[in-house]
Amino acid sequence: MKKYLFFILSALVLVSCALEWEPEVELTEEGLVVRTWTVAMSDGTRATLGDDLRPVWEEGEQLSVYDHVAKVGRIFEIISVDGDVATISGEISAGGDTPFDAIYPAKSAGEWSEDGTNTLNLPDVQVIPAGRNVCPDVLVSTAHANLPDGIIPFHNISSLLKVQVSREGIADISIDLVDSSDDVHGYKAATASGTLAKDTNYYIAVDPGSYPGGVKIICSDGFGQEYQKSSANPLEVSAGGMKNLGTVDGTPRRYYRIMGETKVYAKQDDLLSATGLLDGISSLMINYVVNPFLNNSFPDRNSTSVGAISYTYRSADPQGNPVELSALVYIPKKVLDGEQTLTGIALATHGSIASKAECPTERAQYEGAFAWKNYAVVMPDYYGFGVSADRPQAYLDSETSGRGSIDAYLAALQLMADLEIEKPDRLYSFGYSQGGFNSMANLKYVSTHPDLGITFDKVMCGGSPFDVPVTWNAYLNPSADDNFTGAIGFIPLTVVSINESQKLGLDYSTIFKGGLLENWRDWILSKDYTLAQINTKLGTTNLADILTDTMMAGTGSSFEAIIATCQRYSLTSGWTVPPGSDTRIIIFHSEKDDIVPFANFTSMKKFLSEDNGLVEGSDYTAIDYVGSSLTAAYTGHFYSAIFFIQNTINEW
Repeated sequence: MKKYLFFILSALVLVSCALEWEPEVELTEEGLVVRTWTVAMSDGTRATLGDDLRPVWEEGEQLSVYDHVAKVGRIFEIISVDGDVATISGEISAGGDTPFDAIYPAKSAGEWSEDGTNTLNLPDVQVIPAGRNVCPDVLVSTAHANLPDGIIPFHNISSLLKVQVSREGIADISIDLVDSSDDVHGYKAATASGTLAKDTNYYIAVDPGSYPGGVKIICSDGFGQEYQKSSANPLEVSAGGMKNLGTVDGTPRRYYRIMGETKVYAKQDDLLSATGLLDGISSLMINYVVNPFLNNSFPDRNSTSVGAISYTYRSADPQGNPVELSALVYIPKKVLDGEQTLTGIALATHGSIASKAECPTERAQYEGAFAWKNYAVVMPDYYGFGVSADRPQAYLDSETSGRGSIDAYLAALQLMADLEIEKPDRLYSFGYSQGGFNSMANLKYVSTHPDLGITFDKVMCGGSPFDVPVTWNAYLNPSADDNFTGAIGFIPLTVVSINESQKLGLDYSTIFKGGLLENWRDWILSKDYTLAQINTKLGTTNLADILTDTMMAGTGSSFEAIIATCQRYSLTSGWTVPPGSDTRIIIFHSEKDDIVPFANFTSMKKFLSEDNGLVEGSDYTAIDYVGSSLTAAYTGHFYSAIFFIQNTINEW
């Protein structure tokens, strides 16, 4: 709470009026007496603030009257109103009303002191009711009288700053004031109805005082788009006074907040070692496939360094409400130091994770290796990870993931602009597995939001579950040639994500059984375990051991709700893909993929060719990976990622 100490005795101009005592002096069972007084506004307080600052008393509202005997504030209520005069009533100690000290409204009163002073509380967020332009709770007035022997005048002590909103869609106004000690005093105002009205004046209450460091005003849409205005001139705000700060209509900015210090990887091997990705690969594979490929693709990979900057930004949750998310951007150190310019920017989306310790701001990602191609590599954590780890993840939610990734990119652009890094012309989106799904979701999002003005030059997706219902059906009804036993953990991951993030309220006893039914909160929702650990906890490779009979049969209301959500998530319908001349698309999939069914590849090809009229080979490239006699053992989902990178790195 923002607080300031206001000395009532020195701040008020007293007015003598006629005697207005109640004749009764009724003792209560606690020894209190009932008092009823007439009070009046001497200036604009509790007002719908227009040019005239018309005073408004409201019946039922409460005041705090200081009891000089009990040394506490007593609650009094307004029982009638006649213009700017009101009648208040309540209980107080006999003799405790001399002198009379009060604050209106009561919720603005803090702790009273014996010398008649009081700490006043300003809320962190000042909520403005519909039809008004100021939060009523901050329009504080006080009264002091040596003897309560007449109509008692209240005087406005609120310090107000007036700001005009000049754009549609503004959700809140934030004001920062810098005092003589360089401390920043922050205030925020928002409406109960969601947005502020265009071309309308709004008022924010602040602590009275001197602010030699000036003022900064931010009008925000709540999702990261901001308009700012600032002044380094000193600002004086007096109790009961008002300052007009004018209209905020500056150049739009994207909100971001850097988390911690920049981490520097002196060479690419340091980053790859930190990922742990190569730990499970044989030395033969590393020596004869991985290292030759890396050395050829990244000639200076161990002679230059890359910085990694973690930051937060604003986006939307699955219900469309504002949310703070986090991301990381890898930038070549020479670019950070101003020694060279970027070749391009890549929006890289990571594969499926279940543990909150695996996201980009928590652990190095192999996609960061592409920064050694002189690219800035932007990697969002995704909703439900990083700073939003207390929320369920939105697994395969194409709308939430697409918007979150694009907002991460826009915030990264602002971050780089503030670092005086020149924006390059080239923009890619790429990822493998869930990362490939989200990479295509990025393309869908910018295609359905042309106002953003974002065009990807290339979108590269590997081993991706583009068609979520097709994936689900393949898991439940695998063909004789399919073996998805290693993918069993994806089923509860998907179900819990859908039910929790979409707030469907499904009864898990109609979906899960056995140990999973008893432990889904710990195993899945907690995000304390990796997918490999979840598979171990499940203790089976048979879906019939963890799903109910109705789920296995594809029947029942729970199944229908889940499959309907899966259909909405899918990327193989409901949008128009940009023509190949605008964005080149590359999709890659192994026929022997043992995690993501190959049918997704077929479904996406059909969508691109038949539904969008793109021509394979010219408008888009489809790589059906079958391997060779030397690589036949490496055609599963995990190892195929290496060949996806091999087939796409030449596109950079």
